[in-house]
Amino acid sequence: MTVNQDYNWRYPGARWWKFDCHTHTPASGDYGKGSNQASLRQITPEDWLLDFMRAGVDCVAVTDHNSADWVDKLKQALVELEQAEDFRPLHLFPGVEITANGNIHILAIFDTDKNAADVTTLLGAVRYNGKRGASNVAADLAPIGVVEAIINAGGIPILAHVDGPSGAWKLPGNTLSPLLESDGLFAMEVVDPSIKKPEIYHQRKLDWAEVLGSDSHHPAGGTGDRFPGSDYTWVKMEKPSLEGLRLALLDGAGFSIRRSDDAPQFNSVALPEHFVEKIEIKDAQYIGQGQLAKLEFSPWLNALVGGRGTGKSTVVHSLRLASRRETELQNLDERSEPRTTFERFNRIPNYRADDGGLKLTTKITWTLVRDDLQYRVHWPQTDDGILVEDKASGQWKPADVQTVTQTRFPLRIFSQGQIAALAGENQQALIQLIDEAAGVATLKIELEQTQKAFFTSRARLRELDSKLDREDELVLEQTDVERKLKHFEEAGHAAILKSYRLRNRQDREADQQFDVAKTAADNIETAAENLQPEDLPPGLFDEDSADDRQIIHIVDMLASSMRKATQELRDSAQRLRDTIDTQSEELAHSAWQTAVQKSVDDYKILVKTLEEGGVTDPDEYGRLTQDRQRIDSDMKRLEAIKMERDRLENQSQSQLNDVLKARHAVSAARGKFLADTLAENDFVSIRNQTYGNDPLVIEQSLRGIMNITDARFQGDILVMEDGRPAKGIVAELLQGLPDDPDLRKSTIEDRIGDLKGQVKSTCLGDGKFSGHFNNFLQREFEQKPEFLDSILTWFPEDGLQVKYSRRGDGTDFQPITQASAGQRSAAMLAFLLAYGKEPLVLDQPEDDLDNHLIYDLIVRQIRENKLKRQIIVVTHNPNIVVNGDAEMLHVFDFKEGQCRAMQSGSLQQESVREEVCRVMEGGREAFKRRYRRLGQDQSRV
Repeated sequence: MTVNQDYNWRYPGARWWKFDCHTHTPASGDYGKGSNQASLRQITPEDWLLDFMRAGVDCVAVTDHNSADWVDKLKQALVELEQAEDFRPLHLFPGVEITANGNIHILAIFDTDKNAADVTTLLGAVRYNGKRGASNVAADLAPIGVVEAIINAGGIPILAHVDGPSGAWKLPGNTLSPLLESDGLFAMEVVDPSIKKPEIYHQRKLDWAEVLGSDSHHPAGGTGDRFPGSDYTWVKMEKPSLEGLRLALLDGAGFSIRRSDDAPQFNSVALPEHFVEKIEIKDAQYIGQGQLAKLEFSPWLNALVGGRGTGKSTVVHSLRLASRRETELQNLDERSEPRTTFERFNRIPNYRADDGGLKLTTKITWTLVRDDLQYRVHWPQTDDGILVEDKASGQWKPADVQTVTQTRFPLRIFSQGQIAALAGENQQALIQLIDEAAGVATLKIELEQTQKAFFTSRARLRELDSKLDREDELVLEQTDVERKLKHFEEAGHAAILKSYRLRNRQDREADQQFDVAKTAADNIETAAENLQPEDLPPGLFDEDSADDRQIIHIVDMLASSMRKATQELRDSAQRLRDTIDTQSEELAHSAWQTAVQKSVDDYKILVKTLEEGGVTDPDEYGRLTQDRQRIDSDMKRLEAIKMERDRLENQSQSQLNDVLKARHAVSAARGKFLADTLAENDFVSIRNQTYGNDPLVIEQSLRGIMNITDARFQGDILVMEDGRPAKGIVAELLQGLPDDPDLRKSTIEDRIGDLKGQVKSTCLGDGKFSGHFNNFLQREFEQKPEFLDSILTWFPEDGLQVKYSRRGDGTDFQPITQASAGQRSAAMLAFLLAYGKEPLVLDQPEDDLDNHLIYDLIVRQIRENKLKRQIIVVTHNPNIVVNGDAEMLHVFDFKEGQCRAMQSGSLQQESVREEVCRVMEGGREAFKRRYRRLGQDQSRV
C-alpha cells in the first residue's frame, strides 16, 4: 500500500486539498506568460484539465480576467475525461478576476455547482462593460462595491495579489479602510510574504488568510515560471465546496490554510506510521445490538462527544479490550473511578440489574494500519479461531502471526485517572511509561542478562569452593601417606619384604614336603594294619581229611606271606620316619634354615620400625603407593579448580562492573529521552535522577531484595523523623549528597559499594549491624547463598524530578508536588503529548483542568501532535474539539437503550456543528472564537 494522495482520500473527515485558487485559462491573455509550457501549442480544455491532474491538484478556481468563457467548456470536458486513463478527480470552482475601479484586482470564487451564467451575472452586477478577458478595463464599482457584489452573489471575495501590481495595498487609506472593515472579506492573495503589510492592517488587528495561486503576478526572481500547479494553497475541507472553502479561509493559517511556499514545506498527505481506521462493536449490552456499531476514524484528530452516559467511554473500553490493554489499569487504585468503570464494563451480567457491558455473543473488531499494511484484529477470535487478519494481497486473510502485542500494534490509551496517577507520588508507573517510550526494554534485558551471568558465575564459584573444601583433608592425607611411604623407604623394606616373603614361601614348602612324607609313613603303617589274614571258619575244613589238609596248608602259606608283608610295611614306615627325623635335624642346622631365620628376624625389626612410624601393616606399601598416585591426581585437579576459581572470581568482578555499566545505560537512556522530548516544552520538565531521592522508595526496594516483607529492622534500614531520613542504611545513602548530578551519582555508588561490603562481611560472620539484623543476614545467607548475590547486583530505582511551568510559558518551573490536581494532570498530559508516534486515545483528559490549561496546553499540543500521530479523544470540552480542529467527530447519544453515534463527520458539516453546540456546553462560544469573523449569522456556526 503506497501512502499517496489517492490513498489519503478514503479516510473520513476533513483533509487537505491542493487548491489552485487563482488560475487563468487559454482564453486569458495572460495565460502561459513566463511559463515553461509549450505555449505555442493549441491548448484544449481537455489539455488544460489534464495538466492540473498530472500536477496532483485537487481543486481549481477558474479565474480569467473579467470573463467566464471557459467555465462551461471545462465542466463539459471534465465529464468527458472521467473515462480517460490518466483521469484524476478534479473539482472546478467557477470564478473570475474582476478589475475594480482604480485598477484593483479582486477574485470571486463560486461553488462547484455554479456555471458561466452565474459569473456573467456578477460581471453585470459590478457594471463591467469592457472586453471579456481583458484586464486593463475596470468595472464601474469601487473595490468595496465589487466585494459586496460578490458576497451578494453567493461567492467568496479574495483580494488578488495585494502586494503586487493591481493589488489593494497600493490604495490610499480612505479607500483601503472600507475593505479592511468588511465582515465579508477575510482572505487575500499574497505573492511575497516578506513584504510588509500596511500599518492600518495591523492597527485593526486583522489576520486574513493568505492564499497563493499559479497565476499570481510573481515578482522578478520570485517563484519562477508559472504553470498549472506551480503555486497553490493547501485548503482543509471535508469535501470541496464553497462552504468548506469559506470556513477554511475563516480559520486561516495554522488551522486550515497552508501555502506551497511555506517553509518548511507542508506535506499534506503524510500519514502516521500507525493509526486506527475503525472499530466495530457487535452485540454488546448497550452498543451494537440489532445494528453493528461502526466508527471510522481519521488518521489525525478524532473526537467522541456527547453527554454523560451516551457511550463515549464504552468505545474506549471496547478498544482497550480489542487491543489487549486491560492490564494497564492495574497501576490504578482498585477503587479508582476509571478502573471500577472498566471492570463493570468488562463482565457479563448474571441478571438484569447486574453490572456488565458484554454478552456471550459480543464481538469487537478494530482495523488499523501499521507501516502501510492493514490489519484486522478480533476480540474474541472469530468462529474459525482467527485473531488477526492482514490485507497484504488486497483481500483479508489470516495473518501468519496471530499474537496481539504492544510492539506489534502500538496504541496508547489513557483515562483521566491514569493521567492523574502518573502525577502521583508513586513514580513507578511514569518510569515504566518512559521506559516503553524510550526503548529501555532492551537495556533492561541486557541488565538482567548481566545479572544472570554474575549469578551463574557465583553459583559455579560455590560449586568449586565445595570441591576446594577437601583440600585441607587431602593435604593431611597426602602428608600421612608420604610419611608412611618415607618409613618404608628408609627401612629398606623392599628387600626385607622380598626376602621374607621368599623364605616364608620356601619354609612353608619345606614343611609341606615333610608333612607329605609323614603322611606317607602313616599311610604305609595304616596299610600294614589292614593286611592282617583272616582265620578259616571253624568246622568248615576237616584237618583229618587229606583233601582238606591241602587247602588248609595253602591258606596257612598265604597268611604267612601276608604277615611277612605286614612286617615289611611296618619296617618301611619306620625307616621313612627315621629318614624324616634325620633330614629334619639336618635341615635345622642348615645354612638355608639360617637364611630363613634371618629373613624372619629382619622382618620383625621392619614391623617394629614401621609401627613406630604409624604403619601397622607392612603390606600397606602398595596401597599407599596407589593412594599417593590418587592424591597427586586429586591435587592436580584442585590446582586446576583453583585456577578456574581465580578466573571465575575475576570474571564475576568484571560482571559486576558490567552490571553497573548496564544500570548506567538504563539511566542514561531515560535521561536522554526526557531531555530530547521535553527540550522545548513550555509546560513540563522531567529529569531522570539516577538512583532516586525518595527514602521510602529505596527502603521498599532494599527490603524487597532482602525479602523482608514486614517492618522489621527499622533501626538498621530506615528511621524517618519529621518526614526526613534520620537513621539507618537508607539515611546514610542519601545524607548530604552533592547537587551536581554526576558527583551525586558517583557518591551514592561509593556508598552503595560500602553497604554491599558490610552486608557481605555480615553474611560471612563478621557482623556490621545490630545483633538481630546480623543474625537475619547470616541465616539467610546460610540457607540461600544466592541471597548475597542479589544484594551485590542491587541498585535503587531511578527517580524523576517533575516540574511544571505555572504560566505555561517555559519559565518559573516549580516542583509538581506544589501543583494543584489540575496542574499535575496538565503536566502529565503535556508529557504524553510530547512524544511518540503511536495512536493516542485520551478519555476525558480535561477533567480537573482549568479552562486556560485546556486551551493553552491541551489544544495547542493536540494541534501540533496530530500532524505526526493519530489522536482519539473523548471529551466534554468544546475547545478541544473546535480549537483542536478535529478532523473527524462522532456525536453520541443514548437512544432506545443503545449508545449510538447520531452524527459523524467534520466540523465543516453544519449538522455536525449544530450537534456539537447542542450536546457540549460552550460549544457555540468555541465556534465563535475560532471562526472569529462569522459576524452575526450564528446559524452558520
